[in-house]
Amino acid sequence: MKRIFFTAVLAGLLLASAARLSAAEVGGIVTPAKDLGKLSLVTGTVPKTETPVQVFLFFDPALPGAKDVLRMVDSLYEQSLENKAKPASFCAISRMGKARTAALELSGFRMPVYGDDKGDVYPEFAGTEVVIPFVIVADEGKIVWKGVPQELENVIRDIQSGKFSFDAQLKIELLHKDLQNAIQTGLSSVILANADKILALRPDDQIAIQAKLFVYESTGRIRENLAAVQSIASKVKDNVDVRLLLLGYYERTGEMEKYSADLKAAFKDFSSSPTALSRLLAYAFEQAPLGWAPVPEIVSAAAAVKKAFAGTGGSSEAFSCEFSARAAYLALDIDAAIADQTRAVSLFAGTEFLAEAKQTLAFYRSVKAMKANP
Repeated sequence: MKRIFFTAVLAGLLLASAARLSAAEVGGIVTPAKDLGKLSLVTGTVPKTETPVQVFLFFDPALPGAKDVLRMVDSLYEQSLENKAKPASFCAISRMGKARTAALELSGFRMPVYGDDKGDVYPEFAGTEVVIPFVIVADEGKIVWKGVPQELENVIRDIQSGKFSFDAQLKIELLHKDLQNAIQTGLSSVILANADKILALRPDDQIAIQAKLFVYESTGRIRENLAAVQSIASKVKDNVDVRLLLLGYYERTGEMEKYSADLKAAFKDFSSSPTALSRLLAYAFEQAPLGWAPVPEIVSAAAAVKKAFAGTGGSSEAFSCEFSARAAYLALDIDAAIADQTRAVSLFAGTEFLAEAKQTLAFYRSVKAMKANP
């Protein structure tokens, strides 16, 4: 089982590296935005106003994992909108027409997802790409980056904070190619050396982090792995992915006190980001062993997320109500859990999440019935 896991990780690293496009292609002024009117809207909401940053995801709905990629990018969209100074708009463009992409309508994406019925846009921008999905990012109408979705969060964060550098991005892309070669050789020392070079330029580079952790994992050096994640987390406290990775290692090593303390700290550090709080809550609800979750902090975070998305009427509000219901259940407030989950069920109507939401509601009601009839 371990061998299969590491092989899958290695394949993912190679795929991400292979998908990276040459920085020499970046800098054009023509973006897909000029042709969006030719496409058929499958799901999502088209922004009423333009934003400084525009993100275009090209994907094939027939490929395995396509929907998971869309969900990940859609969550980044919500997170990017929290930056009021330089918000970003996202859209996804399917290589298939609306009819063949229609199953995505059940997913309730906030970003617009288009079907290319007549082949007007996809062939022009993605027709020669080997690895799909891939992303184009434009800033002030100029293409500044092309790459894979796994790196999108870093790029958007750098652009919005004014830290994005074309030259630095070019260096990182070249180092990624070196890392790919190192992974193919299988030499642990070379992989670590190349990963460290990348992390010196971008401390939260996901490909470099995963390569480094892959080496430690494959050689049974779990403690060194944890130390590496702790070091990275101390440098990039604004990266929720790294914090989730750290929580996962505390769980694996059975360090309940550190897990609880870091989760509390994470809730505080990301208090201004409802999207990041949502991810932390989702992790805590699904992964935290019984008794490890700090209930007061979870209740407070769930309340903040529910307030942030109240009235939006989309999947974000639906999930926020589910989080609030879970928090209420942990706090032994069954009536509040039923009320929040009932709201979630109504918001999930017509989506793929409805059946599970109904099951959860039935569970809360069964608990109340037990309390009423001990």
